[in-house]
Amino acid sequence: MASGSETGKIGEEAARRYLERLGYRIIEINYRDKLGETDIIGFDGSVLVFVEVKTRRSTRYGTPGEAVNGAKQKRLTKVAQSYLVRNRILHRQIRFDVVEVVIQGGEVKQIRLIKDAFGALL
Repeated sequence: MASGSETGKIGEEAARRYLERLGYRIIEINYRDKLGETDIIGFDGSVLVFVEVKTRRSTRYGTPGEAVNGAKQKRLTKVAQSYLVRNRILHRQIRFDVVEVVIQGGEVKQIRLIKDAFGALL
């Protein structure tokens, strides 16, 4: 059985490949600053997208996306604000997506994109 960090790494890699197949252009993986971390940053067309990847071994206690609660959304929003300021990105449409990944035995069993998972609090 994969450990929690291994599960997360498998999920993040699967999510990156999945998004690229959907046409996203990935520009950052595991972006971190003093305010927190976001798993993937990329473009979906001209929209700058901050992507949270949630990976679970089962949906017994809910879907992976349900773990992106209000507190997590606020942290992700603050990281996005910091990223925009640091990179002097102005007047760009942004969006927050969630990719849910369910793995079993080290294999991806389910993957789902939730576009515009929560409204920007910017």
